[in-house]
Amino acid sequence: MNQVTTFMALLQRESWEHPNLIWRIPVGLMILNVVLAIASVIFGLEYFGTENFKFEFNSQDLLGGPGQAAATFFLLSYFFLSQMVAVGYLLSALYEERKDRSILFWKSLPVSDFQVVLSKALMGLVVIPGLYLLAAMLTFVLVTLVLSLGMTFLLPGIELFEGFLMAGLIVGGDSLRVFALQIVWGAPVFLWVLLVSGLARGQPLVWAMGIPLLVLVVETALLPEARVFDWFYAHATPLFFAGTWNPEMGGASIGLADGFLAAGIGLILFALTVFGRRHFHEI
Repeated sequence: MNQVTTFMALLQRESWEHPNLIWRIPVGLMILNVVLAIASVIFGLEYFGTENFKFEFNSQDLLGGPGQAAATFFLLSYFFLSQMVAVGYLLSALYEERKDRSILFWKSLPVSDFQVVLSKALMGLVVIPGLYLLAAMLTFVLVTLVLSLGMTFLLPGIELFEGFLMAGLIVGGDSLRVFALQIVWGAPVFLWVLLVSGLARGQPLVWAMGIPLLVLVVETALLPEARVFDWFYAHATPLFFAGTWNPEMGGASIGLADGFLAAGIGLILFALTVFGRRHFHEI
């Protein structure tokens, strides 16, 4: 078994062990939103009918109005949910296998600690947010398709799906760029959570939040500014909200120096996590 096959098997293992967090929640939300859209169209057809129904938007109006608002809503809501899910996943990723002692079984396999930690880090940093972002885009497309078809029944000759789709592409394109930046931006905090998961002997959430709060208390008592805590707190805030993101202008960005610092600290925390898994076994 080569390295790529081994690594893909590790990612598949994570999807088997955490199906609810990784794919069932986004798929369930997508189905729910589509069902609600279908229900709203059926209700609209029964309540409004086709007589005396006025609709003032056209396909081009949707590019800068309702279309972008709808796309932004789905992308931001799924993105914010994915960040919370990723943190929850990383908190238990290494802790649970130490707690139930399954780590002894996994260590008996020809898989390095580096590969295991890398698979879990990528699952939390890239795969989970990426799947939720994909689910958000698919949800937007399906919901707007249902609503557009409903409007076509109400007002034959009105085609709105093209406008919705173009609005979604505009917002989705910038969201992909921000998503890529978020991987670097959030790496210190996400990998800190993974490190705590691999070292804590109990209550990883308490340790993950308690140590930064202790740093805040010490910095406040000894220094005029809590620079370390403020820096980590800023990176704990998703870039969509920490920056000045605008779906039309694409304003969310990170400085080059801050990006290198975040990547460097993330690599240090990753190395410490690999070291911890190598030397801290079952609880």
